[in-house]
Amino acid sequence: MGSGMSATEAAFLGFLFSGITALLAGVMLTRVHWRPDIPPYGLGTRFLDVTRHPERYVKDAPLGAIRGLVFVGGVLLAGAASVVAWEILQTMSR
Repeated sequence: MGSGMSATEAAFLGFLFSGITALLAGVMLTRVHWRPDIPPYGLGTRFLDVTRHPERYVKDAPLGAIRGLVFVGGVLLAGAASVVAWEILQTMSR
């Protein structure tokens, strides 16, 4: 056994950190363009509602970028989950 990282570990970490970064960038962009007629982002604000329906919380200008970041983040996190599933299947077949 080598002390280096395997390709599946590297892929998992790459997908995971990239997905989290994209989702956080989408939320931060939402917070920067928050509508003034809605109470500020706080503990009562649902994270999933903000990411799934940003049009309720932001001005129209960055809506496409926010949706794109959230979509890409979700796809990357799904990639991380698929790497884990692949590794489980590989381990079970040995």
